[in-house]
Amino acid sequence: MYYTITLLSWLFLAGCSSPENASYQIEVSEENSTQTVADTEVDITAIELLDLDGNPISWEALKGKKVFLNFWATWCKPCIIEMPSISEAAEQLGEEYVFLVASYEDLAKIQKFTEKRDFTFQFVHTKTPIENLNIYSLPTTFLINSAGELVETVIGSKEWNDAEAMNQLKALP
Repeated sequence: MYYTITLLSWLFLAGCSSPENASYQIEVSEENSTQTVADTEVDITAIELLDLDGNPISWEALKGKKVFLNFWATWCKPCIIEMPSISEAAEQLGEEYVFLVASYEDLAKIQKFTEKRDFTFQFVHTKTPIENLNIYSLPTTFLINSAGELVETVIGSKEWNDAEAMNQLKALP
């Protein structure tokens, strides 16, 4: 019995996706088990992103555009499962958004992953440790408005091409 309780306790703790001292509100959607967080504490301009050739991506160049910034990893199954829906959302929204999918893994590992896949978004590498961005669970998506402000943080995988998610993306200022 002791081992069962210990195991269940560890599983419960491993499933937590946000820090205990978080001071923001979380809205949980039961349908696709995502959390939407109103988070203004992350300085978007401090996030260092590189394209797959190792060139820096300038936040200044992205000003005036809505940015969908998804954090993922090659070992993260929910991340990979949501990629086709991200690709479809990117296709549907066209020029309205810039879709970036960022991993902190080595550039070579990301490049190898992308060789086998054909998506309509841009894979990038983040040099900024995800812990510095208050990311404690993957996938996590930042929705950034055209003024360059982080408007929403979505924790967990989501069907980004469904009607509700598309309305959420279209409604971003």
